[in-house]
Amino acid sequence: MASSAKSSTSTSSPQRSLSAWSPLGGERFYAVARWILIVLLGVVTQFLTNGGLWPVTADVTILEGIFWLYAGFTVIVSILTFLPFAANLVSLSYLFDIGFISLMTFFGGERIVIFFPLYLVPLTYAAIRQPLSISILSGLLAAITYGAAFIGWRRLIAPDTLMTLLDYVALAVRGFTLAIVPWVTGNLAERQSETNRQRVLLAQREAEQALDEARTYRDQMRSLYHVALALGGTADYRQVLDTLLRESQTIVPYRAGIVLFASGQPNELYVAFGSNLAPGDLNRSLQMDAGLAAALRGNTAQVITSFAQFPSLQEINTLRNCKAAALLPLQAGMRVYGLFVVATDQVLSTDQVEMLMALANYAIVALHNAQLIYDLKEEREKLLSREEEVRHQLARDLHDGPAQAMAVITMKAEFIKRLLERDPAQALAELDELSAIAKRTNYEVRTMLFELRPLMLETQGLKVTLEQYLERLRAKAGDTAIILEGSDIEQVRLGSKVEGALFNIIQESVTNAIKHAKARNIWVRLRHLPNQMLEVVVQDDGVGFDKAAVLKSYERRGSFGLLNIDERARLVGGRAEIDSAPGQGTRITIFVPVES
Repeated sequence: MASSAKSSTSTSSPQRSLSAWSPLGGERFYAVARWILIVLLGVVTQFLTNGGLWPVTADVTILEGIFWLYAGFTVIVSILTFLPFAANLVSLSYLFDIGFISLMTFFGGERIVIFFPLYLVPLTYAAIRQPLSISILSGLLAAITYGAAFIGWRRLIAPDTLMTLLDYVALAVRGFTLAIVPWVTGNLAERQSETNRQRVLLAQREAEQALDEARTYRDQMRSLYHVALALGGTADYRQVLDTLLRESQTIVPYRAGIVLFASGQPNELYVAFGSNLAPGDLNRSLQMDAGLAAALRGNTAQVITSFAQFPSLQEINTLRNCKAAALLPLQAGMRVYGLFVVATDQVLSTDQVEMLMALANYAIVALHNAQLIYDLKEEREKLLSREEEVRHQLARDLHDGPAQAMAVITMKAEFIKRLLERDPAQALAELDELSAIAKRTNYEVRTMLFELRPLMLETQGLKVTLEQYLERLRAKAGDTAIILEGSDIEQVRLGSKVEGALFNIIQESVTNAIKHAKARNIWVRLRHLPNQMLEVVVQDDGVGFDKAAVLKSYERRGSFGLLNIDERARLVGGRAEIDSAPGQGTRITIFVPVES
């Protein structure tokens, strides 16, 4: 505590010393100016006394005596400027300067006009350091003493000197000049000081504004950082949207925040999430107008001050009384999730819109990650279900095919063993039948292996593999004709994964057509397109199906039929289209990339 007090004392002592010395700063400068004035007066006196000022002798004239008195006074005042207690006395020393100059003017003889400019030094000091009223009085005092010295010399010392009207006019002009110098100088100094004060105040305000903006920017950056951390750690899209709306409120005190998502219907959006929504607005469907379509396609935020070009948004009750809004597209790459609408009652600044866009970009990344995680989970579930379905299908095929055949072969073998003892001729006939069953079973097993993993895909390509596979399939197709078309694809090269996925899609499409379509013809067409894509069409003239009805019941059915074809095509960088209607057959078109 003692050291702290000592430190405080030592710190405050220089501050008191500086504050005590600061009023004398102007006086010390004026002391320097006074010494310059002494030098000028010395030169003038030396000139007026014809060199009698220096060296100093016993025969000192009155003018020389006044000069040396003034010099001594200047020495004393110069010393007092370094003594804080003498500040008030020193500040009035300029009056003595006026007095000494007036005395020297009085005894200066005919050349007294030369002393006139010397009055300007103390009068300028008075104008700057004293209040305006005192400085004006000082100017009047200087004018009066100068006029009195001029006239007094003429009347008392040199009464024979002729005074003309011009002399009196010149005296009046010089007196008037001395009288107004403090007023003019004081006002100029005051105006300059006021200008400087205004500049200082303006600079302070600008500095404070810049500091506030820097603090605001820092807080916004800190908010964005926390938002990024919060959004990066969640895979729940509801939490992402809730964070987006909450943090947007800190950037823009909006009247309403709304997130619009695609509803799944053509050109339709719906209110998926929102803050400060009016009753009935949540889940409201909107037909997408031209303005919304343009906002969705844009890469930057769109600020609007009128909803006239957005009739769809006017259907939302919350937005009807809002004056302005920012439309921020929620996009990740080529995928458009929807639109974020921030509606306010004030004009949005550029900085606010940029911060909202940055916040929306963070939310887009989080939404995209959440979607990817959801898609991965769905794909995992589908793959597991697909694997389970394949296992069940393989078990059924083995049970209905090779397993049954093996049971028949076993029974035939036992039966033939007994016939060899009783009827050898009949045994030979049974052996022929047993051989046919074994060959047919072997063929079915090889076909199943071919369907599971056609090795010739890696050696002979897709077309040859399809020819071999469809040839085997025609035996099971009955009266259904399977036609393969594609003469320009011999040189087409596909990746191994693409070929495998494409073969499985064709296999499933043809198998489904045989089992369910009741078609007379099934066409498999392959065509190499100019844009380095391979088009594969699997078409039948069967009974077809209602695609919309199948879509509605697809989640309940849980099977992996035709509707999963597009998902498997997208896994290898392609896409698929399915067209069907009752009584009009089914057409499946697959596009996959060709290797350069």
